[in-house]
Amino acid sequence: MKKLFTTLFFLLSVIAVGLSQGSVTGTIVDDETDEALIGATLFIKGGDIGTVTDIDGNFRLANIPAGEQTLVVSYTGYATQEIPVTVGSGNVDLGVVRMGFDAIGLKEVSVIASIAVDRRTPVAASTIGSAEIEAKVGNQEFPEVLKTTPSIYATKGGGGFGDSRINVRGFDQRNTAVMINGIPVNDMENGWVYWSNWAGLADVTRTIQVQRGLGASKLAINSVGGTINLITKTTDMNRGGSVFTNVGNDGYLKYGLTLSTGRTEKGWAFTVSGSRTTGNGYVDATYIDAWSYFASIAKELGTDHQLVFTAFGAPQRHGQRSFRSPLNQLVPTDGADANGDGEVTDEEYTDLIASSNAGDFDDRNTIGSIRYNSDWGYLNGEIFNFRENFYHKPQMALNWYWTPSSRTLLTTSAYLSFGRGGGSGDRGSIDGRGYWGFRDGNGLVRVDDIVAWNQGTDGLEGFPDKGNVDNPNYGYVAGERNGLIRRASMNEHNWYGVLSSLNTELTDNLNLIVGVDIRQYEGLHYRRVKDLLGNDIWLDPRDVNNQDVSIDINDDGEIEGWETGGLVEEDPGDFDGTEQSQKINYDNDGIVGWQGGFAQLEYTAGLVNVFIGGSVSNTSYQRVERFLYPIDTDLSTSDRYNFLGYNAKAGGNLNLNEHNNVFVNAGIYSRAPNFDVVFPNFNNEDVFPDAANEKVLAFEAGYGFITNGFKANLNAYYTQWDDKTLFRSYNDLNTGEPFYANIPGLSAVHQGIELEFSSSPFSGFFVNGSMSLGDWEWKNNVEAFISDDNNTIIDTVNVFADGLKVGDAAQFTGYLGVGYEFDFGLNIDFDGFYYDNLYAQFDPAGRTSPDDAGVQALQLPAYMLLNGGLGYTIDISGVTARFRLNVYNILDELYIVETNDASTLAASGGFFGFGRTWSAGVKLEF
Repeated sequence: MKKLFTTLFFLLSVIAVGLSQGSVTGTIVDDETDEALIGATLFIKGGDIGTVTDIDGNFRLANIPAGEQTLVVSYTGYATQEIPVTVGSGNVDLGVVRMGFDAIGLKEVSVIASIAVDRRTPVAASTIGSAEIEAKVGNQEFPEVLKTTPSIYATKGGGGFGDSRINVRGFDQRNTAVMINGIPVNDMENGWVYWSNWAGLADVTRTIQVQRGLGASKLAINSVGGTINLITKTTDMNRGGSVFTNVGNDGYLKYGLTLSTGRTEKGWAFTVSGSRTTGNGYVDATYIDAWSYFASIAKELGTDHQLVFTAFGAPQRHGQRSFRSPLNQLVPTDGADANGDGEVTDEEYTDLIASSNAGDFDDRNTIGSIRYNSDWGYLNGEIFNFRENFYHKPQMALNWYWTPSSRTLLTTSAYLSFGRGGGSGDRGSIDGRGYWGFRDGNGLVRVDDIVAWNQGTDGLEGFPDKGNVDNPNYGYVAGERNGLIRRASMNEHNWYGVLSSLNTELTDNLNLIVGVDIRQYEGLHYRRVKDLLGNDIWLDPRDVNNQDVSIDINDDGEIEGWETGGLVEEDPGDFDGTEQSQKINYDNDGIVGWQGGFAQLEYTAGLVNVFIGGSVSNTSYQRVERFLYPIDTDLSTSDRYNFLGYNAKAGGNLNLNEHNNVFVNAGIYSRAPNFDVVFPNFNNEDVFPDAANEKVLAFEAGYGFITNGFKANLNAYYTQWDDKTLFRSYNDLNTGEPFYANIPGLSAVHQGIELEFSSSPFSGFFVNGSMSLGDWEWKNNVEAFISDDNNTIIDTVNVFADGLKVGDAAQFTGYLGVGYEFDFGLNIDFDGFYYDNLYAQFDPAGRTSPDDAGVQALQLPAYMLLNGGLGYTIDISGVTARFRLNVYNILDELYIVETNDASTLAASGGFFGFGRTWSAGVKLEF
C-alpha cells in the first residue's frame, strides 16, 4: 500500500507540474524615443506560443508552461532580443522592454525613405525583410522577390540577367518610383529603372517596402502605381562578417564576402561587401559576368551628430534577347489543329500549351525552343550576341544626421552617381538587311558569313553574289547601306543631388516635416563602333561637322549622300566618350534640372493618426546636339524649358481597438512630361514647350485586422490618369527591324481591390497569402509618333486605344505560401502564384484604323507557378551556417509572360517564362 501511495503521489506531482502554466506581459518601446513599437513579434523559443504588440506596444503571452523559458522579441530593423524568463503559475511582468537598431544610421535612413509604419501610416504597404530576400532570391531576378505582394507583376523580360521588369497596379516602371535609401533612381529623362545596374543589390538589401498608390513619400516622385523603397545595409553595430556561395542551373555561380568592424571606441565603424556572379543564362547567349561592391563608413561626432558614407555599384556585362519572336517559333503549332481545318485558333494553341511542359520545348541553340534567342550566332566557334548590355553605375551618398534636441532631427543626404556603358546592336546593312536577315536552319545568326562577306567573299548563299569591295586606299569600308558592324549605343549620365528634411515635434501630438529636394542630371547619348566584323573602317554620314571623306563604298561609280562623312575606327577599348571623331549615328545630351520642396504635418492622438502634405517642384529640360547642327551655333544648344509640378495628399488611420484599424488617403499629382515629349523629333527645332503635365487623381481606403498569430489587410483603390505619355518599342515580326512609338495624351483608369494576410497558427508553421483584382483600361484615342533606329520620325498615326485593357500586367493575381521550421534548424516552404486577365500590350502601328476601335487586345492564357525551398541552419563553434535549396517552377509549367498584340496568339511576338530552374547555396556568418 505504501508503495502504491508513493507511486500515485509521484504521478500526481508530474501532472501538476505539467499543468502549471503562467503568463508574461510587458511593453515594447524604441530605445531612444520611448515610442511604442506596434506589431512587434514575440514568441516562446521552441514552443507554439506567440503574439504581437498592440497599438500601445503592450503584449501578453498566456498559457506558458512553468519553468525556464526564453522570450524572443523581433521588429523590422531592430536588433532581435532573447530574454530569459522564469515562468510560474502566475504572471511575470517584464515592464518596459527597450529595442535598439542593430545598424548605425538605419533609423535615420528610414526617415529619409518615408518608411510606412503599420497601423499608423494610412497607405497600403507590404514589407519584405532581409531573411526572406536572402532565402527566396537565389538566382532569380531581384524584382521577382516582390511577387508575393498584391498587384505586383514581375517578369524576366527577354531573360537576360538584369533585364527584368515590374508593374504595380498595372503601372510600369516609369510610373513606379524606385528609391534606394530614400534616393530616387528612376531615369530622369524617361523614368525607367534598369535593374541590371543593381545586379548585386540583393546582397546588401536589408528591407524592401512596397507602398502601393501615391505612397508615404513626401517627394514629388514617379509614384503613380506605387513606391518601391529599398533600404540597404548601413554600418553594422557589431563586429563580424559572412561568406557565401550559390550555384544554379545553366552554370550559375555566385560568391561573396562581408566584413564589419562594429562600432569602435572612437566612434568609427566600417562595413564592406563584395560579390562575383557568372553564368550562361537560361535563354541562349544571355551570359552574365558581373561584380558588385558595397562599403559604408560611419562616424559619431559627439552625441548629436553622425556621418554615414555609403557607396555601392555593380559593373556587369550580359547577353540580351531583345526581339520578341513569334510564339509559334518558340512553341510550334504542330499537332495543335484539333479540328483539322488548317488553322490554329487561340483556344487550340492554349490547349497545346496547357497540355505541355516547358521541358518539351527547351532545347539549346535552336528555333522551336522557349530558350531560343534570335540575336546571336557563332563567330570563330565562340558565342557572339549582337545584343549585349554593359554598364557600371556607382552611387555614393554622404548622410549627415543632426539631433539638435530630443524633439528635432535634421537629415541631409548629398549623393552622386556616374553611369557609364550602354547596349549593343547592329549598324549598316547588306542588301537592305540587318543581321536578322542572315540566319541558318536553327535560327542562329550567320556571323562568320557576315564577316566573310564584309571581307569580300563572293558567292555566299543568301548574300549578294559579290562580296564587299576592297578599296585601294581604305580597305574594306562599311557604311549605312553596305556592310554590317556591331555598334554600341551609349547612355551615360552624371547625376548629383541633395535631399534634406527637418523633422520636429511641435507638440506631443503634432509633428512637422519640411525639406528640399535638389537634383541635376546630364544624360550623354551617342553611338560608337564596337566591332567592325572584318571591315577595316566605318564611314559615318550623320555628323554635319565631320564630312571630309567621300568613298564609293559599293563601287557603283557614284557618290551618294550616305557615302560622304567621317571615317571611324573600331573602339580600341579605352574610349572615354570625349573623342568626337569616334562617335557615329548620333551624339546629344539631355540636361535635366530639378528643384523641389515638400512639407507634411502629422497629428497623432490616442487611436488616431492623420496627415496632410504636399510638394512643389520645377523640372527643366535642355538639349545639346553635336551631330545635326554646326558646333557652337544657336541651334546646337536648345533653350531651357521649365515645367512646374506638384502633389497634395492627405490621409488618416483610426485604430478602432487593439485588433481593428481603418485608413483612407487621397491625393492629386501633376508631373512634368518626360524629356522625349518636349523633344519628340530628337532635334532642337521641333519642340513642345507647352506640353501638358501628366495628371493623377487617386483615392484609397483600407481595413486592417491583427490578433494573436494572424494579420490581414484589405484595401480598395481608384486612380485616374490623364495626359499620360506612353513609350513603346517593337519589332517588325517579318524583318525584325526595331521601331519606337511616342504616344502622348493618353488617359486611363486603374481601380481594384487587394487582400494580404499572414498567419502562424502554431509555432514554426506559417501561411501567407495575397490576392488582387484590378480593372485597368485606356480611355481615349490619340496620335502616335513612330521613329526608326536612327531616331528619325517616319510616321504619325492615329491610335484607337479607347476601351483597351492595360497590357503587360496580370489584372488578377493570387499568392499562397506555406512553410514550417523545425526546432532542430530545418525549414521547408512552398509558394504558389496564379495570374489571370493578362493582356498583350497594344501595337501602335496595328491600331490605326477606325475598324480597330472597340476591338480588345489579345488575352493571354492564365497560368500558375509553384516554387519550393529547403533550408537548414546550424551553429558550429560560434559560426552560423545556413544552407538553402530553391526550386522554381517545380511543375515545369509552360506559360506566356508577355506578348505584343496580334490577330492570333500563336502569331504574336513575345516570351515564354522559364521552365524548372534551381539554386543552392551556403552562407557562413561569424
